[in-house]
Amino acid sequence: MADETRRKVRVVEQLKVKIGEAKNLQGRNGSNGQTGCRDVYCTIALDQEEISRTPTIERTLAPFFGEEYQFNIPRKFRYLAIYVWDRDKHLKQDKAIGKIAIKREELQVYNHKDHWFPLRPVDADSEVQGSINLEWCIDEGNGHLKRKSNFDDGTGFSSGSGNDYKENNAIVSRSDSVKSGSTLSKTKSLFGHNTELSLLKPQVKKSNVNFDSFRGDCKSRVAINVVECIDLAKKNGSCDPYVVLTALYTNNRKLTKRTKVRKKTVSPTFNETLYFDLTIDCETKCDSNNAYTVVPLGGSDLCEICVTVWHDAGMGDNVFLGEVKIQIRGNKHQVQTGAWYFLQPRTSHSRPARSCATPPGTRLSCDNTLGSMRLQLVYIADHVFPLATYDDLQNLILCSIHQRPITTSAVYIIGEIISNKTEVAQPLVRLLTQKNKISPMIKALADHEISKLTDPTTIFRGNTLVSKMMDEAMRLSGLHYLHSTLRPIVEAILHEKKPCEIDPTRVKDQATVDTNLVNLEEYVEKVFEAITKSAVRCPSGLCQIFHDLRECAAKHFPHNKEVRYSVVSGFIFLRFFAPAILGPKLFDLTSEPLDTQTTRTLTLISKTIQSLGNLVSSRSAQQPCKEVYTGQLYKKFCSEKHVEAVKHFLEVISSVGSNPNENTILEPVLLKEGMMTKRSQSRKRFGRRNFKQRYFRLTTQSLSYAKSKGKRSICDIPLSEILAVERLNEKSFKLQNIFQIVRKDRTLYVQTSNCVEEKEWVDLLSKICQSNAARLQYYHPCAYINGVWTCCQKDNQNAQGCESVSPFQIELPTALDPARDLQRLNSLIVDHIEQLDKFNTLGTSLANGYEDITQTRKTASDLKDVALNLKQINSRYKSALMREMKYGSMQHPIGDDNYLHMSRNGLAQQIQSLVQTKPSIAPPTTKNFPALEFLYQRTPDMRSVWKMSAAKTGLIAI
Repeated sequence: MADETRRKVRVVEQLKVKIGEAKNLQGRNGSNGQTGCRDVYCTIALDQEEISRTPTIERTLAPFFGEEYQFNIPRKFRYLAIYVWDRDKHLKQDKAIGKIAIKREELQVYNHKDHWFPLRPVDADSEVQGSINLEWCIDEGNGHLKRKSNFDDGTGFSSGSGNDYKENNAIVSRSDSVKSGSTLSKTKSLFGHNTELSLLKPQVKKSNVNFDSFRGDCKSRVAINVVECIDLAKKNGSCDPYVVLTALYTNNRKLTKRTKVRKKTVSPTFNETLYFDLTIDCETKCDSNNAYTVVPLGGSDLCEICVTVWHDAGMGDNVFLGEVKIQIRGNKHQVQTGAWYFLQPRTSHSRPARSCATPPGTRLSCDNTLGSMRLQLVYIADHVFPLATYDDLQNLILCSIHQRPITTSAVYIIGEIISNKTEVAQPLVRLLTQKNKISPMIKALADHEISKLTDPTTIFRGNTLVSKMMDEAMRLSGLHYLHSTLRPIVEAILHEKKPCEIDPTRVKDQATVDTNLVNLEEYVEKVFEAITKSAVRCPSGLCQIFHDLRECAAKHFPHNKEVRYSVVSGFIFLRFFAPAILGPKLFDLTSEPLDTQTTRTLTLISKTIQSLGNLVSSRSAQQPCKEVYTGQLYKKFCSEKHVEAVKHFLEVISSVGSNPNENTILEPVLLKEGMMTKRSQSRKRFGRRNFKQRYFRLTTQSLSYAKSKGKRSICDIPLSEILAVERLNEKSFKLQNIFQIVRKDRTLYVQTSNCVEEKEWVDLLSKICQSNAARLQYYHPCAYINGVWTCCQKDNQNAQGCESVSPFQIELPTALDPARDLQRLNSLIVDHIEQLDKFNTLGTSLANGYEDITQTRKTASDLKDVALNLKQINSRYKSALMREMKYGSMQHPIGDDNYLHMSRNGLAQQIQSLVQTKPSIAPPTTKNFPALEFLYQRTPDMRSVWKMSAAKTGLIAI
């Protein structure tokens, strides 16, 4: 596969997690009564990196969360993990109750449905992540090396002498080590004395191993080169890793060696080569590896080497980060190369003995006594090709605008075959908005839907395609308008926390109801006034859509004077303002957790605003209150004054060209805000203490930060002064998730809390600054520290950058990404391809709802052909990836069943495609699939998968 083709294809992953509730949680001290209740919250993590956190539900063992989180995934990950925590107010140290861990390859199995997951224990020995690069080869004695001169990836072992730690030659009995207490403490005491170790130059990552030191020796040895690790887990916010190699012999003796510690990094580079004899003398009493020169016939053979990664905790016990086991016995005559390995949890027999006082929920066990949790997951992973690939599909969709009757169009047919209208509405609206065609498309669909109705009060009351497209259009085009209208009031409600409960059954003191009613009326009046006075700020795109809807309704119901208002209020009030007040976090109005009282206040305000929107409907105005206690509240707002204000608001937002002030409004719109850590710009000395937390605000005019939310800005940077926004290399400050904002006079370094936040800030800043006239072409990927750029070693602070800035148009999708939306639409069509076949069975009667059956069938056939063609392009690309996949590479490390999973998903399709495209050739063998030949020879699971596929395709396994 050409590198250029691979570069143009990007994988877009999106995850939506809805945390419902938990049940049967284990109480504190084993008690499930009131004394054992917990303060529970959840965190969502990619591997072990926390992405989101729910509010805390206090004093319960069955918490209900009802929280929803959605984000794009910026990096590769192995597991989605949801941790359940017990907050400890007194000790200030939260404890993990349990967790749910789902492999990335299995996420799609749970899409769109609620599932109950059992909580699993959280154990220090199982909380691992990352991978390690190891290279090893065997010297058979007399200087003959059992290795390739050149490895498959064009590199060999790192050069360097053996590790000369005194303790690296100690042989320890395996049985003795089990009896001697904690392995953590033992490991620390074992390596208490450090001596000088010959290291490789850090800039040389890989080269040939120097075996000259033992070529003349008659003993056979294995050389293990520990090259590097990536993405290790942090422990208490830091990571100082080192690697321990333990050789296990057939007589249960162990020889242990180690590397040096690498400070403050989750991706350390070691390049240290350690040696182990393949055979040792069973009778020797000396623990030195140099105590013998002749191997007796009864010697013990080397079975395996366990490679363990540890975090050096200083004065405390060292922390386990993961391990890899390499089987040596039986593989001595095989030519070995370097490979990447996933770090694995520690096996049960090598774990240290634990005290019986271990807190519940942390002991690794097989029972399911920790409780369970209900989740709903939606995981989407699309391979997005260049936009030109989707020309045929795009033309079909854009032609739908002018196709009549509308029931023969591709957009209408797609909406009919896909039951989940929200799924199809999102990419359709984004695509049509980018092409400036959203208004005529909604108008055509709305005109058809209204023409089928006889009761004007039922217009757009169902979840049809056009109603869902309107919802998405309002969120896409009107989100900034919504924020400028409601955010100040919502923030005031969250800050003031005034009680507004007016239901007598929900309050303890009935005398407080009147006071609460006054508070509620005050909030409702403020919200109502903010909405009705915001008409001049309504985006022109939404005004055009509202105008078209009003005209369609008036055309089909000319004698109903109220329908021109109700058709617009049904969207702007019932589907936009009211839901945003009810769920402000879903509309990005706030990121703060909501307590029970605030949630109830927002619910009452939302209900009242919804009723105010119904005032323009004659039927709704006479409708009695559903709850008796709301009668007095509704009576205050169901007045002629409020009715006229609503009608005037609806008239303005549904009139095209009636907003003369739209182009003169210069008030900045808030795009994003949040707490981040910045490096001090005024000091010359760099260190962790120079990093301070600040509250950042990004608007359409500038980027500013203050000491905390609501405080006066310390610094305000106009967007026109930002020359580049790029990620910073980790080695600059030994910190992760840092990006740099390059300015003319200085560079601002900012650290986010996780990778998702980093991607969102970088993408948004890059998008709004990409048109700056002074935008840089080159930048420095590392920081300027101690008078030198650590990337290119230049001492001039104003020196030109050494790397090109990111090509935003290619690699960073904007908010409107037509290629991504077209791929999502194609995936949905392919998933419902059998529904398109049903159009061939449509009768000629108009009772089917299609006015032109012949044209409808043709459009359905064209859709199917285009979708299958795109599916074939996608399949060929994935097959090419499979053929080029190298098991043991950095992209596909050894130690997980991800390779087998991909093989199960793609193997049958590849074989079937090969048989169908070349039916005259002999049945294919494993030789036709080089990437799978390795596993077929070595993995029983792979052989079973292959044979299952062979039963269907006539494959011959060789």
